[in-house]
Amino acid sequence: MSKLTFDLTGKIAIVTGASRGIGQAIAQTLAAHGATVYCTSRKIEDLKKVQQEIESQGGKAHAVACHIGKLEDIQNLFKVVEEQYGKLDILINNAATNPFFGDVLHATPDAWDKTVDVNLKGYFFASQYAANLM
Repeated sequence: MSKLTFDLTGKIAIVTGASRGIGQAIAQTLAAHGATVYCTSRKIEDLKKVQQEIESQGGKAHAVACHIGKLEDIQNLFKVVEEQYGKLDILINNAATNPFFGDVLHATPDAWDKTVDVNLKGYFFASQYAANLM
């Protein structure tokens, strides 16, 4: 089986939820293929570790704290990307939340609001801002 190769040199990417797990792996893979990656999540300390790991492997990364459920944070993230590069090529909407672990018969309105803010509204508005930079 042949190895999949692709060149993302010169491409600018945002990966939400990049501080761990699948998001971190996606950010590392994009950077390994040449993309400049904006790693985002709520906690800047965790993001800086991911940024350092990417840079130690010769990749390019930026760490930007962004709560994807907060429109102001989304606006700030895309403003930073636009000011630094003037474009965006790739958006990976990976961040997600599930503040309620249990059956739907007992979910609270607050838990549902948090879920919708991140998993629906956040994805929608991040995609909207991304489209304007593509």
